[in-house]
Amino acid sequence: MSEYGFGLAEGYDERQPVVLLLDTSASMGRPVGSPRIDELNEALVRWFDGVRAEPRLRARVEVCLITFDSHVRVFDPARELLVPVEEAAPDRLFVPVDTMRPPRLEASGLTRMTEAVETALDLARARHQALQAAQVQVRRPFLWVLTDGAPSDGNGERMDPAALAGTAAKVRGGEERGECVLQAIGVRGADLELLRVLAPKGALMLEGLDFGQILDLLFQSSDRIGAVQAADEIHGQVAGLVERQRRLRLLEERHQ
Repeated sequence: MSEYGFGLAEGYDERQPVVLLLDTSASMGRPVGSPRIDELNEALVRWFDGVRAEPRLRARVEVCLITFDSHVRVFDPARELLVPVEEAAPDRLFVPVDTMRPPRLEASGLTRMTEAVETALDLARARHQALQAAQVQVRRPFLWVLTDGAPSDGNGERMDPAALAGTAAKVRGGEERGECVLQAIGVRGADLELLRVLAPKGALMLEGLDFGQILDLLFQSSDRIGAVQAADEIHGQVAGLVERQRRLRLLEERHQ
């Protein structure tokens, strides 16, 4: 039986929806002997445990988890499984971070990132509107894409900027309407130029950090951001925090 609770829990002063979009394509199964997917699995467990340890965050943050490879799947907490989006009840996909137990991820297939992003935009918009209709104070949802590659089409071919234009326009529209903020985070060889097509001001390459550090960094940024700031301001603050962390890391390395 599932441990998850759903609906609008009592006692929440404010909600911060977060959608994690996680690349589980075949490249995440490398290198042999120490695959990135194992690193990501371990980081997710540590990150959720860390957020749950903070009472204020535990009460405010709710998470929806999406994976993308040859297929886009969403974590259905009721069944504790990754399932096709059409098989999941939309009102059950965002759950308090306190009760989320991330599934064990496996790597295979292509990188259907654009489909995952469009799915996340739809789910985030619906959740934002549902909370507003219920008169629950809510910050705009944060969408965090973590990938080590580049978007591919149904044949496994790398998508070019023109093929990304439609999804990119939907991202910009959602940000302009205050429905979301999307950060596309590239690690270990990801195509930053293509990520910048998808998220011109929200694409970052975070080489040198493990997945747990990346999640912590993103969460620090969201926790410092006001509820009514424009998306461009938010992207600027995130970039500033990333740069400060980079400089601090370099200083620490020099003194080791």
